[in-house]
Parts: sequence; structure tokens; C-alpha cells
Amino acid sequence: MKKQFLIQKKNIRFIISCCVVLTGIVLGLNQAEAYTFEEENEVMYVENRHSETLGELEGVHSEAAVYEYSDQAQLTTLVYMGFLWSPQPIVIPRPEVPEKQTGVDPSMPVLAPRTEQVLDTHKVTATGYTAGVESTGKGPKHPQYGITYSGVKVRRDKETVSTIAADPKLFPLGSILYIPGYGYGIVADTGSAIKGNKIDLYFPTTKQVYKEWGKKDVEVQVIKQGAGKCTEKMLEELSEAIDVYKSVPDSWLDKAV
Repeated sequence: MKKQFLIQKKNIRFIISCCVVLTGIVLGLNQAEAYTFEEENEVMYVENRHSETLGELEGVHSEAAVYEYSDQAQLTTLVYMGFLWSPQPIVIPRPEVPEKQTGVDPSMPVLAPRTEQVLDTHKVTATGYTAGVESTGKGPKHPQYGITYSGVKVRRDKETVSTIAADPKLFPLGSILYIPGYGYGIVADTGSAIKGNKIDLYFPTTKQVYKEWGKKDVEVQVIKQGAGKCTEKMLEELSEAIDVYKSVPDSWLDKAV
């Protein structure tokens, strides 16, 4: 009797296991059918919407465009369903961000004057000078060390304006020039060797003179003819204007100095 009971118990377990397996298979088939049904409905919906849109556009698109759009709709549906049914998380790679372009010369942030601002052009030989003994014969202890012929202090500012020396007969004091490769310069100094088509560009050290400039033949652009003077006030106002506009604004060029 006991043996018969154990056999019946095993049979019951076997029947239950079979039921579980069959239930799993049925559920799997139902899910597959539901997926297929939803996919077909989604594709049919997209195709119907597209057909209505084509009717409104009065046949502008060709039949080939219809098939292409339908294919794209089916692909979109499959991708969307893939997101929903995928057992693993789908990682979308981040787009590559292009690297910042380099090559811009940070030493020349100012803009060249516009064509209508240029009064004249002159081809000159440009050299560099310092406020030291090698250029002026004055040392740091000299009371006039670093003071130009016009009375203003020498300055070199790549982002605004620098003081330069020129022949006042060609470029009167206060004249504003644009020197390619150097920037904006205002004539504030003279020199016994600076005559005719020669100009001297100020640099803080002799090392900078040789490294950054040396001696060059350049075509300078005159954007304002000086009135024979250069003051600290003029320098400050001009520096502030260039700092804002990155060039000399017309309003500053038009005002009398």
C-alpha cells in the first residue's frame, strides 16, 4: 500500500511538472503573438498616417519615397520594441565631440583696420628698440628713463596700443599706425637715426626685440594723422577703445585731438 502511494505521488509530481512546462510554452507563444500583433499594428498605423499625409501633399512625393518612409517606420518600430524587450540594458554611445581648433595666434588679438579707415599706406623699414642704454643711452636710474620725446611713458601692449618712434616729418606725433605683426602703434617718440621711411617699435627687453621682431620691411597703414602731440590721456582713451572693440572705433578717429 505504501509503495502504491509513493508511485501515485511521483505521478502527481510528473503531471504538475508537465503542466508548468506547458504553461510556460503557452505564455511564450502568447507573448510572441502579442509582440507580432503590436508590431504589425504599429507599422500599419505609421503607413496609414503616411498615406494620409501623402494625400494632403497632393502627390508631391514619389512612390519610391513612400516605400523609403515605410521602411524607416518599420525600422523605427523594431528598434523601439527592441528597447522594450531587450533583457540587457542598451547603451547608446556618446557622439564624439570635435576638438577645439588651434593655431590662432594669441599674441595678436586685435583686428586690422577696415579698408575705409585707412588714410594711407607706407612701406617702411621697422626696427625694435628699448628704453635701455643700448637704445637711448639712459639707464634705470636716469630721471628720463622710459620717457618718450612727447613726454609719455613707453608702453608695449599687444592687446591695445604701443608707443613707437618715427620721423615727425612723415608721421607727426600722435599719428596712429597699424603695423602687421606688431599691432597698433601711436607715434610718441623720435630718434636721431629714425629718418624718412623708418620707424622704431618699442619692446620691453632686447631679448624680445631680437626674438619677436628684429628688422623687417613692412607696409604700415595710417588710420589717423597726428596733430604733433601725444599725451597720457590720449593713450589711455585709445587703449580703452581698442580693448572694447579690438580695433580703433570710428568715433575715436573722428574726434579732434
